Amino acid sequence: MTTTIDSLSEISGRFDAIVLDQWGVLHDGTTPYPGAPGCLAALKSGGTRLAVLSNSGKRAAPNADRIAAMGFDPGLFDCIMTSGEALWQDIAAGLIVARRLYPIVRANGDAEAWADGLDILLTDQLQAADAILLMGLPDDAPHGAFDDVFQTARARGIPVLCTNPDRASPRAGGAVVVSPGALAHDHVKRGGDRKLLWQTAPSGVSRRSDRA
Repeated sequence: MTTTIDSLSEISGRFDAIVLDQWGVLHDGTTPYPGAPGCLAALKSGGTRLAVLSNSGKRAAPNADRIAAMGFDPGLFDCIMTSGEALWQDIAAGLIVARRLYPIVRANGDAEAWADGLDILLTDQLQAADAILLMGLPDDAPHGAFDDVFQTARARGIPVLCTNPDRASPRAGGAVVVSPGALAHDHVKRGGDRKLLWQTAPSGVSRRSDRA
């Protein structure tokens, strides 16, 4: 049965913790939604544990910094986890083997910051890469801007590792922009393999990366 509520405080006592998304829930990418920081502060002071689970292509720490810079108390959240963090941890643990990555990123430095601490090489030579890292897109990227990259990936049979599976993301003023997940899904529709990587972890357990 669906219940309509006016405030999270009406139901927060029923749960051990509340897990929140970022974009479209806490903020629009630039500014917190009205009342969001105060709402979370009240929940926290009432004993509710809070966490953030985000499809951000960046790691957890940069996202914690971003949320704090928007005015959310850094002490609000017991945990912040992102899809970008999950891929980093998988590669660090040897669950995914990718030595030479060709990055598609939102801004210069994003890929370098994400890859810090991993035994991988970021290359701007697509033909030398053994995987493509799809982290983020310029907000003004024209349709089809990266078609040639994905065509090469399909022709060579190399995987695309998408750290942000969202197909669209909100921006200030109610705008919505295309996100990496849209390209990943289009890649699969055009023949790209959804089962991107099969690798054997050090423990001998086979694990599939399915990030498109």
